[in-house]
Amino acid sequence: MRRLRLTCVLLVLTLAACQGGEQPPIASGAKPSSTPALTPPDSLGILVLPVAGAPSPAADDIAQAMTSALQEADVPASTGSSNRRSFRLAGRATALEAGDGRDAVIVSWTLNDADGHTLGSAETHTTISDVSWRRGGEDIARDLARPAAPAIAKLVEGGAPLPQGNVDPVIALRDVNGAPGDGDSSLARAMGEALKRVNIVLAGKGGGPADYTLSGVVEVSPPDGNSQKVKVSWALIRPDGSEVGRVNQENAVPAGSLDRFWGDTAYAVTNAAAPGVRQLIERAGAAGGAS
Repeated sequence: MRRLRLTCVLLVLTLAACQGGEQPPIASGAKPSSTPALTPPDSLGILVLPVAGAPSPAADDIAQAMTSALQEADVPASTGSSNRRSFRLAGRATALEAGDGRDAVIVSWTLNDADGHTLGSAETHTTISDVSWRRGGEDIARDLARPAAPAIAKLVEGGAPLPQGNVDPVIALRDVNGAPGDGDSSLARAMGEALKRVNIVLAGKGGGPADYTLSGVVEVSPPDGNSQKVKVSWALIRPDGSEVGRVNQENAVPAGSLDRFWGDTAYAVTNAAAPGVRQLIERAGAAGGAS
């Protein structure tokens, strides 16, 4: 089951702008707690660096423990492999004398994107003997890594950092169609919440004025052995009917896993897609009204 789950964590998100040109992937993702399907986080992953200020071998042990903790949270992480767009997680250790031959050790973790911009930080601490600190070991490494892993994972769960600027667009969220089970309603409801988290205002149910409309279409292929492909496409439309662009998501999932209830999977999918919708709007040059 663990191997099967790991094969389902890569989610490709692309922006298909109407004008064509380069279509960079959207780096985002979230962890569904139950349904193993369409699972972000993104394929960019996190490169975990050796912990500065820690004695060897503790520096490498702590980095490896953090990598394992992130992987258990379904965040792709490695101490040795990355690409030019991977996140970088750096830890810096500080050891203070606590008396009786013991040290209070603090590790400050900082997550940066590929351009060096800081996305957030977390801190862990423990008190151990100075001999144990110099020696390192798995128990110490876990104590200084695991408590910070959920905070680091959350930095990438909701997608890339929110775009900067004063754009305050209003979107009318239309129905989602084509999903099996309760997917249509679950995805629509979850996308409404996800859009709010990236500072997009939803038009009123009465059909008030909106700068754009957003609709979703789901395609599920017939089972191929134990898996089947699921595609989700979110189309952003101007009031004149022209398409701004799309956020497309695709993954192979266990066959039949979405036939009834989507549950947290709907929130995982929409949390991954919403930052891409926001980027489409910003690329279109929205400034409080339709372009």
